[in-house]
Amino acid sequence: MNNRKKEIVLAVLVFIAAILLALNTTRYFFRIDMTENKSFTISNTTKEYIRSIPEEVNITYYISDKIRTIAPAASQIEDLLFEYAANSRKHVVVNSLDPAKHNMEGYVKNLGVTAQQVEIYDRNERAYSTVYSGIIIQYLDKTEAIGFILDAANLEYEVTSRIQKLVEGKSMKIGLLSGHESNTVDFYYSFLQGDLSQNSEVQVFEWGQEIPSDISVLFVLGNKDISEGDLLPVDEYMMAGGKVIFCVDGVDVNMVDNLKATKLEANPCLEMLKKWGITVNNDLVLDRYCKKITLKGTLPLNYPQWLSINNKFVSKDNPVMAGFMGMDLLWVSSIDIQPVEGLGYEQLMASTDDSWILTDYVSLSPFESYTTFNIASETKGSHPLGFMVSGKFHSAFTDKTSEDTKIIVVADADFLSNLIEYSESPSNLIFAENAVQYMSNDSFMGIKTRSMRDMRLNKISDIRTKIRAILMVYAVNIFIIPLGIIIYGVVRYFRRKRKDA
Repeated sequence: MNNRKKEIVLAVLVFIAAILLALNTTRYFFRIDMTENKSFTISNTTKEYIRSIPEEVNITYYISDKIRTIAPAASQIEDLLFEYAANSRKHVVVNSLDPAKHNMEGYVKNLGVTAQQVEIYDRNERAYSTVYSGIIIQYLDKTEAIGFILDAANLEYEVTSRIQKLVEGKSMKIGLLSGHESNTVDFYYSFLQGDLSQNSEVQVFEWGQEIPSDISVLFVLGNKDISEGDLLPVDEYMMAGGKVIFCVDGVDVNMVDNLKATKLEANPCLEMLKKWGITVNNDLVLDRYCKKITLKGTLPLNYPQWLSINNKFVSKDNPVMAGFMGMDLLWVSSIDIQPVEGLGYEQLMASTDDSWILTDYVSLSPFESYTTFNIASETKGSHPLGFMVSGKFHSAFTDKTSEDTKIIVVADADFLSNLIEYSESPSNLIFAENAVQYMSNDSFMGIKTRSMRDMRLNKISDIRTKIRAILMVYAVNIFIIPLGIIIYGVVRYFRRKRKDA
């Protein structure tokens, strides 16, 4: 055989090998995930679970071809879904389809996949196109839909938890109880209600209504108007092992009445918490590490009453705070602990060292906020704002003692309210989701939190450190980099001149 024929045979063999390799990429799957927490690689927890599924699960990613060119996340989503198939030992089958090409728009809409209009530039012309990027998960005769998604960072949890829901028929039930007459759940906490409804069954309770034992977690949202009698069902629910997240105020802020602040002294809900060693003080914590607000006719102003929790002041070991992505508290009070036998206390979050407390003098005006720093200088320092308490609770009203259970107390009734839209605090909802998942013993919680981290740009809380960082950025970008380029150019110029000589 001459060399020419050998080259042809070798080329054919290489081509056949490439085809066989491509056909086996689903069975023998490999890629490198360079993200810090392997956010785009399915975890061992997911692998073990999908391999144990008794019947086949079908996952279909309905993705418009148009969106692939403008959204890199589409490819990440597709890759992650095919990892399910590659690691499931044939328990999961994954397909990717363009609904428009297959005339399936009506079909996917009925399944729960929604179309979105996106802006597309074609040949320097701006146009709007309707695109799909939704996922349908099918198991036997049941389906779950992720209507539209263009972010792969939390996709594994979304998909795996939905598969579990289909396979095991589990649907977490969450209760919401507002303790403020005016701030009803539908009116004041609708964002929270909608967010939790995506993966759970949410039930809104009225004052005094019995809390069924099948409620996985109960939120008590506010405490201004709730009475001792209204709290009896909450206490009974806890005595049966129920888990409660208390979002309560030590000071009520009336947004309708010019931000009038009223101390909630002798409040029944706060008195109940005191019996378990948790004192929500009738004060307000202010912090230099805070949100900015914009008032009519002014530039954005720092508002110390709206605290941005710094990741240095959260419990990194607690699963609720794992992968902390940021959190803002709006008119929050400090918490003191007087330990009760049989209960364990873990601080979840605190203000920074540049915070202070207002008690007798309470000003909520952003124009006067910093003038109170000297008035309350003796209280300067970090102050606890949220706790997790676990163990056997003695009833606040009867002689009963609970099974082992846990509660979370955050001294702010507004941080999960619809104010998060104005304060730009969507990560507060992630705290609520994490708290629910941990307290309900969600086995997949670690999947979600591993991809989370604080992405805020204002993580440096110390003013002097922040100024040094800003000056360093200016120095590098304005002086050092241009100077380096100039020096490099001059050196090259003289080298070339020396060569030419």
